[in-house]
Order: sequence, then structure tokens, then C-alpha cells
Amino acid sequence: MSKEKLCLLTVLSLVSASVFAAKDSSIKIQNTVRMGYDDNIYQAKDETGSAFVSDIFNISGKMTFSERSELLLFWQPEFKYRFDADSKSINYQDVYGRFSHGLTQNVFFQLSDRFRYQDKGAQSGTVSRTDENFIENNLKGGLDFTLSKESQIKIGAGYNLRRWDDNNYGQTLGNDYDQFVGDASYLRELKPNKTTAIAGVNYVNHSFDGSRGGYQSTALYLGIDQNFTPTVSGNLRLGGSFSTIDTGSDDNEAYAPYLQAEVLMQASEETTFTGSFGYSMENSENSGYNAQDSFNFDLGLQHKLTSKLTLSSTVGYTLSFYDSDYARNGVTIDDAEDRVFHFRVRTSYEINKNNFVDLGYAFTTRDTTEVALSEYNRNVIDLGWRFKF
Repeated sequence: MSKEKLCLLTVLSLVSASVFAAKDSSIKIQNTVRMGYDDNIYQAKDETGSAFVSDIFNISGKMTFSERSELLLFWQPEFKYRFDADSKSINYQDVYGRFSHGLTQNVFFQLSDRFRYQDKGAQSGTVSRTDENFIENNLKGGLDFTLSKESQIKIGAGYNLRRWDDNNYGQTLGNDYDQFVGDASYLRELKPNKTTAIAGVNYVNHSFDGSRGGYQSTALYLGIDQNFTPTVSGNLRLGGSFSTIDTGSDDNEAYAPYLQAEVLMQASEETTFTGSFGYSMENSENSGYNAQDSFNFDLGLQHKLTSKLTLSSTVGYTLSFYDSDYARNGVTIDDAEDRVFHFRVRTSYEINKNNFVDLGYAFTTRDTTEVALSEYNRNVIDLGWRFKF
């Protein structure tokens, strides 16, 4: 059975069983048809462009079983046809489910899983043009303990995996991976509904396929969540990560700052700004190194131009540092940097409450000193029709 059919069968089974078992349920369905042009479909220095047509189906639901239990489901398959690609037809999948349950008045349980089948990301290295997609699954569970009106403890654990269609890239070069994660935090409310202090720890055990190795990392941090005004809120996490890089032949110790920050501003009823930046150690997105230090910066804007016309845009920048001590087994390689910048904008016009016309544009560029990665520019434009059932 193909990955897409297995995914579809799982989703339909979950939805059917949940709807019949739930006391209350709500389902939202929409379909989007887009046609456009991508001037660099393989994200390579030697550009290959293609027109495309895609159909994106989206179904989301919320099922309430009791005052303490609810289930959220999301499924979004995309069927895409690229006229000038080596593999013309591609079926992507994005499935998410989250079950929440209050075990007692003070103990809250949550289990979530996200499955995706998609194309290579902006930082991935050379992949076969006919097998450039991968499966990714992220499973996580957590418990929240309310100790008092001001204090709370959160603990969680998860398992993530990635499997590439290109066996040479995924298995032979060792880019398939398994990852175990864990986290724990203590939250203390300093000012009711305004200021919350946090102390926490995050753990990652990342293992690439074969003899490539991986890394283990423990990040310790202090943080604060702050509601500055009724329309402006933000959070900050600051600490450091202590890591052991397994190159497949020996272990190298490494330290990196840990920084995460976010801000949300509701400037008016029509305008919302979001922003985030961070610095942390992550798994490498190419075959030469087993880890990378990454700095990320993102800004987002949502604005209602008129009662029927809306605008949304995002701009982001990722700067990744590859240390030679992070190199995989048997590879002698220098330090390197990788810079990826992206900009996306989309306008939507409401014809009526069920029909919308969308126009979108996306630009991505990469500049890198890492020999296994490809510098490129990419422009994608599309026109779409969105229908809500």
C-alpha cells in the first residue's frame, strides 16, 4: 500500500470513529485550486522552471467527548502537477491530530502527532530530481501539573523521524534519522495575567542512519512570558546548550547559546504583527555535518485592506554555522556558513462567504560556503480560487 493511501485510510478511520464517539463535533472543509509558475522547481543553481496546477483540500475538526476531553484533527492533501518536471505529478500530505484530556482537576494530559510527506526544504543538499520528497513524523505527549494558583510544572517527551524517497541520499548518505526529545519546565506567575517566570530544560538525542553518528544536546534556560498591554504580548527564553557530537568515530563536546523570543502585537482590529528570533543547535540539513548552530529571524503581517480584501506577508532569514568539529565520520571539511532568506505575500478577495480569490508570490534565495549545498534564487507566483463548504 502506498504512503498516500495508508495516510488517507488512517485519517478516514480516525475521523469516522471520532465523530461517532463525540458528544459534540464541528467539521470545516475547504478546497483551493491554484495555477502558477515556479522558476526553480529543484532549488538549484542551474534553474529549471515549470508552470504548475495544484489542488489543496483541507478538512479540520474538533470533537468534544466530555468537559475534560477533546480531539482536534487536521488533514491537508495537495495534488500537484508540474508540466516540465522529471516527476510531473506529486501528492503531498499533512496530517495532524491532538487529543487533550483532564486526568484530574490538577493534571492535564495531551498527545499529538503530525505526519507530513513533502518536498526538500531550503537547506537540503543534492537530492535525485525524481525522488526529492520525504516522510516526516513528529509524535509528542505531555503532562501539565497545577501545583497551586501561581505554580505549574510541564513535562513532555517525543519521537521524530524522517525518511527520504531517494534511498542513496536517505540511507547510503545517512540523511534518514530518528530523534528522541524531552522537556520539562517550572512556571511561576509573578503578576496575575501579566508576568510569568519560567525555568526549563530541553533534551535531544538525534541519530542519523547507518554509521554517520548524530548528537546529544541538553539546553538549560530561564524565561519570562509578559503581557505588556491588552494588545501586545511576548516571551523570552535565554540559556545555553551543552552537546556531544558523535561523528561516527569519536565524540566532540560543544557549547552554544540558547535564545528564543516572540512578540505578538494587535495594532488594530485590521492589523496584526508577529515577530520571532532564536539561536540554538539543531540537526544538520546536509550530508557533511551532523549538527549546525542556527540563527532564525521572522516577521509576519496580517492586514485587512477593506471589508473583502486582506493581505498577509512573512519575511524570514536563517543563518546556519557549520563547525568542522561537527563533520561526519570520514569527512575532512572546513567551517562553513549557510544563509537563506525568504519573502512571501498573499492577497485574498472575498467574493461571498464561501468563495475567495487568492494571489500569491514567494521569493527564496540562498548564499552558502558549504560545498555540498547549492546557491540559488527562486520565484513562485500563483493565482487561486478557494471554496469553503
